[in-house]
Amino acid sequence: MARSIKKNFLYNVLLNITSVIFPLITAPYVSRVLEPDGIGINSFANTYAGYFALVALLGIPTYGVREVSKLRDNKVALTKLISQLMSIAAIVTIGVSLVYILTILFVGQLTDNYIIFLLAGFLIYLAPFKINWYYQGIEEFGFITFRTVIIRIISLICLFLFVHQKDDLIVYVILNVSGAVVADIWNYVKMCKSGIHPYFTMRGLKPHIRPLFVLFASVIAISVYTVLDTIMLGFITDYEEVGYYHNAMHMSKVILSAVTSLSIVAVPRVSYYMKNRDYRKINDLMNKSFSLVSFISFPVAIGLACVSPFFVPLFFGHQFVGSVLPLMILSMLIIAIGLNNLTGIQILTGMGFDKLFLCSVLVGTVSNFLMNCFMIPLWGAIGASVASVIAETLILFVTAFFVYKHTSVKIKWWRDLVKSFLGALSFIPIIILLQRILEGWILIGVFVIIGFLLYVLIEILLSNSTLTLLKSIALDKIKSQIK
Repeated sequence: MARSIKKNFLYNVLLNITSVIFPLITAPYVSRVLEPDGIGINSFANTYAGYFALVALLGIPTYGVREVSKLRDNKVALTKLISQLMSIAAIVTIGVSLVYILTILFVGQLTDNYIIFLLAGFLIYLAPFKINWYYQGIEEFGFITFRTVIIRIISLICLFLFVHQKDDLIVYVILNVSGAVVADIWNYVKMCKSGIHPYFTMRGLKPHIRPLFVLFASVIAISVYTVLDTIMLGFITDYEEVGYYHNAMHMSKVILSAVTSLSIVAVPRVSYYMKNRDYRKINDLMNKSFSLVSFISFPVAIGLACVSPFFVPLFFGHQFVGSVLPLMILSMLIIAIGLNNLTGIQILTGMGFDKLFLCSVLVGTVSNFLMNCFMIPLWGAIGASVASVIAETLILFVTAFFVYKHTSVKIKWWRDLVKSFLGALSFIPIIILLQRILEGWILIGVFVIIGFLLYVLIEILLSNSTLTLLKSIALDKIKSQIK
């Protein structure tokens, strides 16, 4: 794995460690202060606004990473590309924002909490300035990590200073939106200081429109089972069910972020290799990525499912017992999405097979929507959770098939996946035995320690090659720090 890939991977591990730590600090407090319905309203508003923000961005985040990575050595061409993409986003954002505001004014369920929805709408209004894709494309993950950690620390301090009771819901929404706004402004200012000065233009936009619409279709299709779940729950059931689902999904996604670190840093490198027709390096990178993700995702997913019945009441409070079963189900997303990011995002998108990726996503989208229509009215948050896992699993199978049939990438490290799965299964008898003699946080802490040690021991005995890869990454990092 190239040195910069290792470095960027470690930056993203650090970033995602904070993504785990900060929710672990804030979620118990916020859940007890705002209660299930308060969490539900906030989640519903952010999700609803986020859906419109997806439309405003028009697939630019994925397209931008790939195109920026190709031009990162040419600042003039890069400035032109960024100006064109930001101009497209600005034009679309104006129309999307107007539609969003009209829905708030005329849809009864939204009008009741119109202030919250207007505030959440800043996610849409500033869509043209969401240029994380630029920094990902030039592989400047150190800046992304530093900026995000600083903003999270400030947001954490403000949370404990200003949110003390259920009536502070609007303050909580403002704090969430403010963090995103500050990040966007910071991104833009730094980019300008680096010599990139975007300008509004109507020239040269046409060549970008077709690939953007293909990726946009994929983004919208994905959002059906990542965003529409919450929206359908809000309209079909009530805000309490949204609250249960939100906390379960949020916790699984927080942990999932650590698993998907490598996918984020690898996409620009795959595009770069693809441009140079270096298929040997693409194969090598994909096999190492596959091994790493399976090594992490299986124990994390199965471990989370094992501790959910004990973790949820302790962490979120007994009011959120309704999140236990959804979290047990959604923990399987860690495996499905973790591997999906390799077959779909890294390989198909990274190598330019956008239409194949869209086809695979549409399979999951249609199945998820139909299952939501049937399961949410019957089982609420539990039904939405089942539908999400099935949809993501279907997409994994379809993307894997497309990779096998249409690309030169050949995954050879399948044995490591099986070894990781077998090692993670050891968690089930461990939790069954421990719950008979321990309880509370002690149970969870002992389970994590014993489970981790046993898992590593099993993988050593099974000769999982991922251990050698991780050792190599760690040693290279230590050597670079010493130098």
